[in-house]
Amino acid sequence: MALVLDVDGKPVPGVSPAAMQMARHVARLIERQLLLPGQAPRPAFRYRDKGTMATIGRSAAVAKIGQFEFSGLPAWLAWLLVHLIFLIGFRNKLAVLLQWAYSYFTYKRGARIITGLRATSTD
Repeated sequence: MALVLDVDGKPVPGVSPAAMQMARHVARLIERQLLLPGQAPRPAFRYRDKGTMATIGRSAAVAKIGQFEFSGLPAWLAWLLVHLIFLIGFRNKLAVLLQWAYSYFTYKRGARIITGLRATSTD
């Protein structure tokens, strides 16, 4: 386990958005060091919480964005929208949206992993 503190001394959560922000911060520091060697001290990392969302079931989710907290269908629709926005390319967005719609209306689950291994019984 690792603990990273931001500029305010608060722990940075161990989630992907925080890691992406830290990566951008370090990339900027490296770029600055390469362009201007021997410059002033490096600025501390400041984490910016953009919110938290999680699906908890069919048409149900929870979300906290800033001071706003909501749940149920509105949070679920917000979760869907945010995930579609961050997909790259119109074709990907459309394909995922159609896949989600198919799964939603047919009550079928998503992709399965096929390993080719057969279950064997041990007697």
